[in-house]
Amino acid sequence: MSGAPRAIIVSRQRLIGATNGSSAYLIDIARSLAEAGLAPVLLQPAPGVMGRVPFYRARPETAVFAEHRIRGVARLGRWFVSRDPGVWRDAAWGVVQSLARRIGLKGKWTEDRPRPYAIAAAWESDDRAWLAQCEVGPHDLVIADYAFQSEAFAFLGTPRERCAIVMHDLFHRRSGSGAGAERDSVAALTREAEVALLGRAGTVIAIQQEEADFVARALPRARVILAPGTREVEPAGPPAAPGQLLFVGSRTAPNTDGLAWFLERVWPQVREVAPTSRLDVVGTVAADFERARVPGGVTLHGLVPDLAPFYRRAGIVVSPLRFGSGLKIKLVEALAWGKPVVASPVTLQGVERECAPAVMVAEDAASFAAAILALQRDSELRDLLTRRARAVVEAHFARAGAHGSLRAWAQDAAKGRAGAGMLLPPEMRAEISCFQ
Repeated sequence: MSGAPRAIIVSRQRLIGATNGSSAYLIDIARSLAEAGLAPVLLQPAPGVMGRVPFYRARPETAVFAEHRIRGVARLGRWFVSRDPGVWRDAAWGVVQSLARRIGLKGKWTEDRPRPYAIAAAWESDDRAWLAQCEVGPHDLVIADYAFQSEAFAFLGTPRERCAIVMHDLFHRRSGSGAGAERDSVAALTREAEVALLGRAGTVIAIQQEEADFVARALPRARVILAPGTREVEPAGPPAAPGQLLFVGSRTAPNTDGLAWFLERVWPQVREVAPTSRLDVVGTVAADFERARVPGGVTLHGLVPDLAPFYRRAGIVVSPLRFGSGLKIKLVEALAWGKPVVASPVTLQGVERECAPAVMVAEDAASFAAAILALQRDSELRDLLTRRARAVVEAHFARAGAHGSLRAWAQDAAKGRAGAGMLLPPEMRAEISCFQ
């Protein structure tokens, strides 16, 4: 790809690999940009992306980036090593706290306090100076990973028509999106502030239909691209045991809250009727739960190198989110594996039309437990949802179709033909033409 125009992505999320929804989505976007003939470049001006991790080894899927640089971090092949002594100190202290909790010591000093989310952190002068030194060619595009990084456009001197924002979420809607939303700690934005941030780019990349519609109404001169997270259908395997359930999630407020609610309100009802039921909890969300205190039948696995074995053995996948926005990447992942899913209405926000036929939706604890028990009893219902799940992924989330508009924009923008206006699927253009 030597000499190809670059898609320079400015990000503040620690990207080890497709280990959580937001990272998986950004890698997904980068793959489509590469397929469009651009060289994806990942620039990270804030050393804070390392959090309390002094070093990590990037997973193979990050090879999609032709270049990946983090300010204040050394790179040795696939290894990234922080130069900040404070990160090493915090990591060592975290180990001490973990050991203290394990041997039963208590006190505020033993409590695990993750560093704040870096994506919404204020820009520092050193961040700006480092980014301003990066050269941008006349055909390069600049893409902000989350609207908070849109400040980068000015430092890189890129014309608005070659700038885009990957939204991920509508943050001003998260606070009112459901019970427990007051626990959300990513960012508190008003509608006006978020629209102002999104308005800095000529193009906005939305992950789901409802949020694309919002941007089209709020910013009628912007080019809005609908680019959901994509998946390919996984090969069918032998039938899984219906009593084996699965929850997959990273350590975010919506996941922690949803899982806590499920364990407290839903799981006891399931186990009362079906006492042999088992639940695997996979992902960094497990760090927010103590192994000794989770209910019977629940196993906390934490971050695992490969999710495939867990999906293969799961008979049912649960997604009990009570608040949040964006597209729930793990929902699409579960459907790609052909798994019957029981989910809350929040999980389906923005993709109700596409995904609802393949999902059992439950609004409260009693209906959630009832849906799980019904699936455990009814093999024909499980088979029906499996067929529908695979059909939904093929129709709406396969890469070839779902990211066609994104690839077309990237090619046009690199040639200076991005212009203004909207680039959306024909049916959506018809639906929202009145807003232009």
